Amino acid sequence: MKDLSVLIPCYNEERKIVQRIAESLREHGAEVLIVDDGSEKPIKGAILHGFNAGYGGALLTGIRNATRPLILTMDGDAQHQVKEALKLYQAFKLMKCDMLIGSRRLKSEKWYRMWGRKFLNLIASFFATFYFQDLNSGMRIFKKDIAYGYRHILCRTFSFTTSLTMSMICDGYRVESFPIEVKERNFGSSKVNIVKHGLITLFYIFRIGIAIRTRRLRSLWRKMVGK
Repeated sequence: MKDLSVLIPCYNEERKIVQRIAESLREHGAEVLIVDDGSEKPIKGAILHGFNAGYGGALLTGIRNATRPLILTMDGDAQHQVKEALKLYQAFKLMKCDMLIGSRRLKSEKWYRMWGRKFLNLIASFFATFYFQDLNSGMRIFKKDIAYGYRHILCRTFSFTTSLTMSMICDGYRVESFPIEVKERNFGSSKVNIVKHGLITLFYIFRIGIAIRTRRLRSLWRKMVGK
């Protein structure tokens, strides 16, 4: 994993769990960047924001500081396992795609979260003309240079993954899915607000889907008006 940087954004997560995940990944040769997004008790050795910039802001900080061409993102709450990260990396190398999304099977997910997630997947699939199995999965691997090129339009909060995935799909990059297992959270609680973050995600689906799909048309229109 000498070509891989693993990004772990953290906000008030259990420090020992995060450090254990990081140590295990480093043993496999990966560069591991922990981005502490304003936690009350900062994680030693992490990149410190000093304030809560948001999930997307933490990932963008990690991407900017990463030194390797491939980026793998994962959560630091022990739901994402190192063995699944290794499987995703191996699958990415075999599939030769630009982004590989870890598709979750959430057995104990609450019904309203499940249907909310399915609704967003459906809307995004319509705009992207591509079927998404798990649009919002936090474990995925992608090429750094492609992702960083979209930094000015990506969401700084929960919908970072949605905005990046929509951008890449609409621009013709190859995005695939690969099944992963996730554990139930044993520490803390989810930072996701189903209504607030659902609406933000919906906004970015519409915004990026329409903007990128009509980019050529708008460029042609500007040329015609300029003449």
